[in-house]
Amino acid sequence: MATVPPSPAAPSGRDELLRALGVEPREIAGVAELDGGLSGAHIQRLTLRSEAPGRAGGHRQRVVKWLAPERGWLGAASRDTAMREARLWARGVLADLPHTVATAALAAAERDAGTHPHMAVLLMRDVSSRLLRDPTRTPPGRLPPSVLGILDGMARIHARFWEDTRLNDPALGLMPPDAALLLVAPDTIRARIACGDTNPYLPLALAGWDAFFHLAAPADAETLRAVLRAPGPWLAAIARLPRTLLHGDVWGPNLGWLPPTRAAPRRARRLLLLDWALAAAGPATYDPLWLCGTWHALSPPRVLAAYRARLARHLSARRIHLAPQTWRTLVDAAYLRTALTCGEALGRAADEASVGAARRRAEMHVHWWARRAAAAARRLRADSPASS
Repeated sequence: MATVPPSPAAPSGRDELLRALGVEPREIAGVAELDGGLSGAHIQRLTLRSEAPGRAGGHRQRVVKWLAPERGWLGAASRDTAMREARLWARGVLADLPHTVATAALAAAERDAGTHPHMAVLLMRDVSSRLLRDPTRTPPGRLPPSVLGILDGMARIHARFWEDTRLNDPALGLMPPDAALLLVAPDTIRARIACGDTNPYLPLALAGWDAFFHLAAPADAETLRAVLRAPGPWLAAIARLPRTLLHGDVWGPNLGWLPPTRAAPRRARRLLLLDWALAAAGPATYDPLWLCGTWHALSPPRVLAAYRARLARHLSARRIHLAPQTWRTLVDAAYLRTALTCGEALGRAADEASVGAARRRAEMHVHWWARRAAAAARRLRADSPASS
């Protein structure tokens, strides 16, 4: 009889959590470890024997993600003390997503600290066949239909949770605003390395930051470094903006497409959004620009224009008006945040590009992002209550 092997995130008591999800350990016929990505999350695919009458010998697959407070460098950087993925499901937030968006989650269970470590587990469908085939490569075209579909899915989520009071519940454990802004900041990375974290991504990120600040114009680099040193005024300006539910990690490996549901077969395919470990409450524009920070060939102004049209339409259906000045400030907040979180990836892309035209384009890309983010920082600083 196969059982779930020991997990760094769940050294004991895992069987009781599985039972809370409706999975009996005796049903488990096989276990496969899955790639946890940059965060090093502990994810397994379970092959379960069917115990339904008349279905002897049948199998089905499920995926479980073991969660622990502040697990790994990303859990620590995002201050995930409440295992927010499980909380978002358990408290019904993810169940209230628009019908055009899916998460693959089926159930969540959490165990309080006591004689055992505090831990949780998320049970999901196995949707590996529905994920993007080449997730780190920008889809071809100036603004391809797949990207427009992703933007519409995000706009629907953001409109649904626009200024939603449920997001004020501290029990959800959403990523704090300062962590969202400084998630991958150089000092955050250095602190993880100093405490002995051996995740191979961390030194690569530091090298990327070195390249980013080297390629940025000196005045722009200094402006962005000032935000990193003392972000208070910028956080105060961002706090005045409307808030909504953010996925927080919208990039290729977390994206896919599901077919329409049987209840609505004529509707378009549904956007699949996995990994809500970086969920936050904040400016809606954070999510679409994060997509640009990872698919570097996308044009940020085009992406934002397409996203704005969709967000305004979905907000209008709720009789909410998006004022032009509010939009401009939302854009500034997103450019600043994206540069401060994805700048290391932009710097690495330039550093690793082939000598010649490809490298020149990548270097110009860094220069453009730094200039645009620094200009945004200056406007936000002027609008900050601290500067009044």
